[in-house]
Amino acid sequence: PCCRWVLSLTAAGMYPTPTDGCSAAAVFETTTNKVPNYVLDFSATAIRYATGEAVFPPDWNGGTITATFFWMANDTTTNAVVWGIAGISFGDGDALDTAFGTAQEVTDANASTANQVRKSAATSAITLAGTPAAGEKVVVRVYRKATDAADTLAVDARLLDVMLTFTRS
Repeated sequence: PCCRWVLSLTAAGMYPTPTDGCSAAAVFETTTNKVPNYVLDFSATAIRYATGEAVFPPDWNGGTITATFFWMANDTTTNAVVWGIAGISFGDGDALDTAFGTAQEVTDANASTANQVRKSAATSAITLAGTPAAGEKVVVRVYRKATDAADTLAVDARLLDVMLTFTRS
């Protein structure tokens, strides 16, 4: 493989799923310097989902991807959030009603300062459902697994971005 590349899905470009979706994207602005960011709020009490999509480049090798989550919380605890992601790759003639691949999850702790950007570790390798190939449409479903024992943050987790890393040939 030649090179690792990154594709960012912003909260502004993602949307809640119709079933068990997170909140719709909203603009959050910092108090002092008025820095705006779109956020998707994920409940502290139930598993909620959002979806993002992108067409991968024509030299993508069709292999696994990883995801890193950028998020924040309006909370001063160091409690953790469990983020998860699964995906599908669609080629010409593929049916849209296809099951997502196996999800991968990562746990990340909040900072002791409210509204501080947090960056999770990368997930383990994510195998997309379908027959992944160069230049295909990829749909990912992101979620907060608030019902997991490791998810101890008692407030909404605010998703900012998801960084997808993959290999181009």
